[in-house]
Amino acid sequence: MKTLHPIPKCVDCLMSLTKTATALAAPGDPEAAIKAELAARQILENAKDGDLTSPQITNRILREIQHITGVADPYVEFKNREMVQGRRIFARLRNYVRPDLQSRVRMAILGNNLDFFKNPEETLAEIPSQMRNGISFYYDDVDRLESFLSKNPALALYLTDNAGEIYFDLPLYEYIRRRCKRAVLVVKGGPSLNDLTRAEVQSAKLEGKFEEVVDTGTDGAGIDWDRVSKGFLELVASADLVVSKGMANFETIYPKDLPPASFFLFKVKCEPIQDYVNAPAGSFLALWRDGQRIARSLGQAASDVNEK
Repeated sequence: MKTLHPIPKCVDCLMSLTKTATALAAPGDPEAAIKAELAARQILENAKDGDLTSPQITNRILREIQHITGVADPYVEFKNREMVQGRRIFARLRNYVRPDLQSRVRMAILGNNLDFFKNPEETLAEIPSQMRNGISFYYDDVDRLESFLSKNPALALYLTDNAGEIYFDLPLYEYIRRRCKRAVLVVKGGPSLNDLTRAEVQSAKLEGKFEEVVDTGTDGAGIDWDRVSKGFLELVASADLVVSKGMANFETIYPKDLPPASFFLFKVKCEPIQDYVNAPAGSFLALWRDGQRIARSLGQAASDVNEK
């Protein structure tokens, strides 16, 4: 697959993000807005000749906004609204969840309709009709996930995305938990747009729904590999499976050669990702990728056969 390089196609979205995040952090402060815009444009200019992903650029911009405004979590109220709406909508959709894996994966992907560029109430309100009309995947590797889970893997990591999605993730997480010796829910270690953190899990009193909750050890959209904790890296290294929700997690995980197998579940929301995965904008993807641990074992098996 070709290299994912976000500049220049991501510039407009990243500048829009800058404006939104600054307005949330410092409403009615034109000086902060000007400083944030200048900082974002400088970050984008510096990124032209580099290999930064869109999430990496996003994280640099957000940290500048935090520095300029002194506000650590501009999206805190946005996330609170998402959580309330997510719980309400999911309560109306419980009867659509079936025991099978496909049903639970489809419920989880509907939660990925949440988008920090949109009003969460409007986005969530579309979900019931989508569930009734049915969901299809442009790339559908759910059968590979099911086959893998049938072997009762030892450790699965479930990497979350937007805060309000967590209710839609519950049925899939529960399915995975019953088939793995250990299932760990992974949240962000600090404010990252409207991504889920421990604060939202605790405020919604959801801790008891999960066998174990850990965080990445840092903030940042996607996985900021340069800042994550040693504990998180050790978990990834020892895991058999990583379930990755959302586009930013895909952007930052897919290019890396991880030891565990990965299952990516997200909606294609922009042109750079559309081009990267060769899938239409607005399509749903359930992508499987063998881990390096499996790839090495298959390679060794092939070598042994050839030697014989």
